[in-house]
Amino acid sequence: MISILRNEVERLRPAQEELAAQMAEYVARGGKIDTSGQSKPRPEVLAALKQPPTFHRPSVKTDIERQVARIRNMAPTMSRRDICEKEGITLGVLKGIASRYGITFPIRPKQPSPPNKVDSIRDAFLVVRIGECIAAGVSRQQCCIQLKISSTLLYRLIKEYGIDYPKLAPAFR
Repeated sequence: MISILRNEVERLRPAQEELAAQMAEYVARGGKIDTSGQSKPRPEVLAALKQPPTFHRPSVKTDIERQVARIRNMAPTMSRRDICEKEGITLGVLKGIASRYGITFPIRPKQPSPPNKVDSIRDAFLVVRIGECIAAGVSRQQCCIQLKISSTLLYRLIKEYGIDYPKLAPAFR
């Protein structure tokens, strides 16, 4: 094993001597050799890391830059919802653009989003359909499936409108 390593060292000796000669010439010209052991990144690599790569065609890129400029101008005076309506984009797309280009939105929406409102017309329609399910002898679970509603909504309607929906007797198991 040692003879194999010794042969390899002897084979690489000319390259080592050539490198030593180049280093001596570099130091003789006034160069300094860094012995800290840490490699220094190249400046062009650092500049490339600051900007994420773009894969858009030039025409698309200019359109995006124009849209970002418009959003940046609207951000101080308009809410995010208003900007989405004006630009024809979703809130998720707007948030992505804002995070990518460092845009902040100081204006909050004028009216907060309404809580879950009860639609009385829809409820009345569902109450009629629930009555049909009771007449057909359908279980509560099957009624939810037929009407495509949640069991929570069904129970709320039963409670609010005083519907007498019989619970079926459990099956023999």
